[in-house]
Amino acid sequence: MRKTDINKYAGSQGNGASKSIGRIVSKSLLTILTILFITGMIVSISLFSFILSLKNETMDYDLHKLQLNYTSFIYVNGPNDDSAHPVQYQSLYSSENRVWVDYDKIPKAMKDAIVAIEDKRFMYHNGVDWKRTLGAVTTLFSKGSSYGGSTITQQLIKNITGDKDVSLTRKVKEIFRALNLEKKYSKEEILTAYLNIVNFGSGCNGVQSAANLYFGKNIQDCDVAECAAIAGITQNPAKYSPLVHPDLNKERQQTVLKEMHDQGQITEADYQKAMAESEHMKFVGKKSENVVNNVPIWNWYVDTLFEDVKEGLMEHYNCSSDKAVDMLYHDGLKIYAAMDTDMQTIAEDTLKSDKVFGSNKKLQAGYIAMDYTGRVLATVGSRGEKTSNRPLNLATTSKRQPGSTIKPLAVYGPAIESGKYTYSSLVNDNPLPDWFSDGSAGPKNWGPGNTSGKYWGRIPLEWALERSLNASAAQVGFAITPNVSYNFLREKLGFTSLVPADNNRAPMAIGGLSEGVTVREMTAGFEMFGNGGKYYKPYTFYHVDDHDGNVILDNRGAIPVQAIRSTTSSVMHRLLTNVVTGAHGTGRGAAISGWEVFGKTGTTNDEKDSWFIGGSPYAVAGIWTGYLTPAHLTNTTYAASTWKTIMAKYLQNKARLKFTYDPNVVSAAFCTKTGLLANSSSDGDTQIGWYDKNNMPATCDGVHAGGGSAYTSRPDESSSDSEQSNGSGSASSENTPNSSGDSQSSAQSGDSHASPPENSHKNQQTQNDRTSHSILPAG
Repeated sequence: MRKTDINKYAGSQGNGASKSIGRIVSKSLLTILTILFITGMIVSISLFSFILSLKNETMDYDLHKLQLNYTSFIYVNGPNDDSAHPVQYQSLYSSENRVWVDYDKIPKAMKDAIVAIEDKRFMYHNGVDWKRTLGAVTTLFSKGSSYGGSTITQQLIKNITGDKDVSLTRKVKEIFRALNLEKKYSKEEILTAYLNIVNFGSGCNGVQSAANLYFGKNIQDCDVAECAAIAGITQNPAKYSPLVHPDLNKERQQTVLKEMHDQGQITEADYQKAMAESEHMKFVGKKSENVVNNVPIWNWYVDTLFEDVKEGLMEHYNCSSDKAVDMLYHDGLKIYAAMDTDMQTIAEDTLKSDKVFGSNKKLQAGYIAMDYTGRVLATVGSRGEKTSNRPLNLATTSKRQPGSTIKPLAVYGPAIESGKYTYSSLVNDNPLPDWFSDGSAGPKNWGPGNTSGKYWGRIPLEWALERSLNASAAQVGFAITPNVSYNFLREKLGFTSLVPADNNRAPMAIGGLSEGVTVREMTAGFEMFGNGGKYYKPYTFYHVDDHDGNVILDNRGAIPVQAIRSTTSSVMHRLLTNVVTGAHGTGRGAAISGWEVFGKTGTTNDEKDSWFIGGSPYAVAGIWTGYLTPAHLTNTTYAASTWKTIMAKYLQNKARLKFTYDPNVVSAAFCTKTGLLANSSSDGDTQIGWYDKNNMPATCDGVHAGGGSAYTSRPDESSSDSEQSNGSGSASSENTPNSSGDSQSSAQSGDSHASPPENSHKNQQTQNDRTSHSILPAG
């Protein structure tokens, strides 16, 4: 074949390849376009479905109720705590600057001014100005600015619901709410509501209050220029308040006047007259005569009740905090409080007195008491005389480190509940390796430390809890896993203050939490040790009725969470009773003669926080003591002694009651050296324990597990390791984790981990060393 023929052949092959490539590219593009089309369809359908799902979005609040100005009343149980015949206790007054004015009393100039500057097509749209909305969305995507474009109807909804979330979802919800609101109410009703609740700066809500404050007159007496000055404030009340920024208000006022003129709402002559007045306008700043200035100071219970009802109203009506507060003051609610007036008086008087706390005026406290069904009986948010309403509440809102009070809730309760631990199980009172998270290694990274700086080896769980030993709690917490503790507190006991960072060994075992917990949360958690293992969310009111007698909030008949089994509750109750009555119990200062008391103390690292939470047959109560700015406490006994003072006075005229225990919990002697049940051949080193009869330990055979003593040194009165250590006894230099097995359970053998450095009690870090790493309890 000639060369030229070969070239022709090669060329024809090349053209074929090009066509093949072209076909491949075409098919690929077609595939990509098809995928994009299908994806677009799916996205469009999903978006359409989402939008369609919001079409019935409404604001669950009656606009007509906005004009109510009825006084709300609080009722409490009658004499002898008779809930069937409540008596009026207190009415709620407010010093807020809010005065309602009807539509026909608002001058046309005021209505025109607000419409001109805020929503000039208000009288013609159906709740949404689609032209402005489209323009706002275009601006959002082109310039990245906020949406804007809200109508008066939409702004009213935002003010009532308090929903200020900057998101497309919120905007879509707001659009449908506005459309549905305008189907239900007239333009006049919507504009009246708007003019009466919108913020007009300097604490004014509504045009009547604004006219009172800025001009010393009623709104119906305000002229065009004055109405424009008020209307201009709404865009930014802080910026355009005439008492704070008169020059900025004048600029905005003149913008409003120009809009009114351009839209034909005022004549040329009226415009020129108003502009001239604007140049020399005076603002008087006179307070409204309708404002109640002498508001009575509530007690701490009413304070807490107010906040609880407010939260309930916000949830029920999907409204803002400000709207809920407005309802509390003006909607004529009937609030049936759960307060025990006797206990509230005792608690407040005790915390006002210096008899318990001495002369240290700066030492603070937060206290709360409740029964075993969640009813809050009394609460006090701080020491001393209460001088204002709704200040910081150290019992319900302030978060503090709980120290060792967390141990029964986060460690020992779940451990007994697991069935792997019993009243007398041997636990390993020795430090864990890699305790601190600072990356350090060696002897200083073993922890946690006990208050006395020594460890006791393998001892009965009862001893560990009675003496509040940190190392024991950490070992048990590690064995059941911090995740179990964390989830138990959140899911079973309603803790909301925990954060993910708390889900590790230190916080769950001994209370060094990231943000702390409230006295209310902790006390509610201890309910389960006196009521068969149930958790009830604490409440301060039985129910709340509206002005027409309809029940709108109701705490009656609340269904509890079975946090732990009834048998676990009874075993833990016995363990916590030892904390108060035991020879080495850290809570002995809370014991009340003639009454059974259970409880737990807690003291944080450097002794900056001191707690006691405990119960009598009538109530469970918790108290925190410390300083507003954490500082070292010279006396950590105030918590228990104050708890005792309040509870003893409360109980002094009560009929004697006793706790009831689960019938499946039985008592039996156990060998303190093995934790196993004693028998006739056991030596004299035995104590009485309490057990679920379906989960009894094995019986001791008279020979100690592992062939020798199960602990290195028995703690005695001369070497107590209580939270306020009262002895200086030394531990054996052989105080290392005992790795020998025992027959208790696999969980107990899991208490033993890698051995600490030799003579670990001598190498234990000082308080200052521990402080440099993290917050750790002192006991």
